[in-house]
Amino acid sequence: MSFRQFPAVDSNGDSRIILEFTPDAASTQDARAQPRYELEDGRVLVRSGREFVTPGGDVRLSI
Repeated sequence: MSFRQFPAVDSNGDSRIILEFTPDAASTQDARAQPRYELEDGRVLVRSGREFVTPGGDVRLSI
């Protein structure tokens, strides 16, 4: 698994970091495996285009 981090801005205009975890091609049999996104504090994010939101909707980010 590899990861990268990139900057985003929340709805208040504050800077945040999004972590993207990508499965290695050799470690998965499913070629459709999608990246996983998290905030720096470990909360899960769901991506929709250039927007990311926590499942509860309390944090909304854009890149």
